[in-house]
Amino acid sequence: MRRTMTKLLALALALALTLALSGCNLVDVDQVELAAQEREQVAETLSTVVAEYDGGTVTALDVMPDFYNSYTYMSQIYASMGVELDDATANSILEDAVAAVLQDRAIAKEFEARGLTLDKTEEEIRAEADEAYQTNLDYALDYAAGDSEEARAANAELILFTQGYTPEYMYEMFASGYRAEVLEADVEAEIAEVSDEELQAAYDEKTAADEETYSETPTQFETDAMNGATICWRPEGYRAVKHVLIVPEDDVLQAVTDAREALDAAQDELADLEEELASATDDDAEAGEEARSEAEIQADIDAKRAELEPLEQAVTDAEAACLASVADRTDAVYEKLAAGEDFDAVMAEYGEDPGMQSEPNMTTGYYVCAASTAWDPDFTAGAMALANVGDYSQTPVISTSGVHIIEYYADVPSGAVPLDEVRDALYDETLEEMREAHYTEQLDAWVAALNPVYHLDAWTSVGGEA
Repeated sequence: MRRTMTKLLALALALALTLALSGCNLVDVDQVELAAQEREQVAETLSTVVAEYDGGTVTALDVMPDFYNSYTYMSQIYASMGVELDDATANSILEDAVAAVLQDRAIAKEFEARGLTLDKTEEEIRAEADEAYQTNLDYALDYAAGDSEEARAANAELILFTQGYTPEYMYEMFASGYRAEVLEADVEAEIAEVSDEELQAAYDEKTAADEETYSETPTQFETDAMNGATICWRPEGYRAVKHVLIVPEDDVLQAVTDAREALDAAQDELADLEEELASATDDDAEAGEEARSEAEIQADIDAKRAELEPLEQAVTDAEAACLASVADRTDAVYEKLAAGEDFDAVMAEYGEDPGMQSEPNMTTGYYVCAASTAWDPDFTAGAMALANVGDYSQTPVISTSGVHIIEYYADVPSGAVPLDEVRDALYDETLEEMREAHYTEQLDAWVAALNPVYHLDAWTSVGGEA
């Protein structure tokens, strides 16, 4: 039902844009009879056939909801970039809208041919559709003009009708969604298993793809691993770490961050001055008033160096205060680790990082290398400073997230991951992909079997801008 929900959510946006920008031709009708006449004219226009197939036709009214919502949305995107929506994009939107209707018709035909049934009754679907239609009608009523409630109601219905929304359309939208779900499950069940050859082929393909991706962007490996993706190839230089995160009070931790940022800023300014001095000559000063002499630059360097010591002391003091504020907890962690208690057990008892409390990270740890960008630099430095597997931070590491006691959990072997290590996950993914591909192939065949003939040029007579 994803497409169904998209339609419903987009409608409010479409209505708002129409009423704000269209000149309100549709709502500037204050008599019920005039609204009815307008509806007849719109109905005649929207009866234009934009496609035909064995056993039926597709009219502008059928495709209008999909087209209107997508066209309105894309128009806003283009407008935000200061350009108008081009003809090629508008035509593509129209083609997609027609294709969606033909798919629904093909699904309905195949659904019936297979003798499938829905769990919901027609009355239940009708009730859902009527409720959805009423919700949109109530929204349209807030904007519709009219000199009476009856006239406003007629104009509100006219707004919806002009965009292709009718009670019958709503019913078919819900029914089509439910039919598609049942039919898709029935078709996908035709693919019962993945053969050893198919699994090997999927493994080889993914291994090659992962190698290409992670060789070019190693940090993507960290993200994918953290998100539990199936990985068939690993880059070099990674280790797995676990950690006990203890979070101090916000103001205590912020004081460390502020002090470090002030020191970093001063060090960057000093580096810039030293670079300026290295490239400066007294000849530059004589050549123009804007150039500074080496003596002037050196004076600024000396002054900036003098600032560093108190800034460094401020960092030391803030870090000491931060560690002191959580010393009762870090001391307890170290006592348990020194007594030989398992790191995972201590992490479970004291750790405050949600990522370490859920799989796969709870088991595998985080993957970190010297060039990692997914982690706080201080966390990365602390993780890479550990010499041997099994080592843990003897002094807590402070990052912007809090105080860490990090364990060097394991080395991460580089290169191809053995198939047996990813077999179960890759099997499930491959089966799902094969089923989806099978359904898509069948759906394309059902649509082709309708022998559709397109009359998209007729859309211009609808008043659309495709």
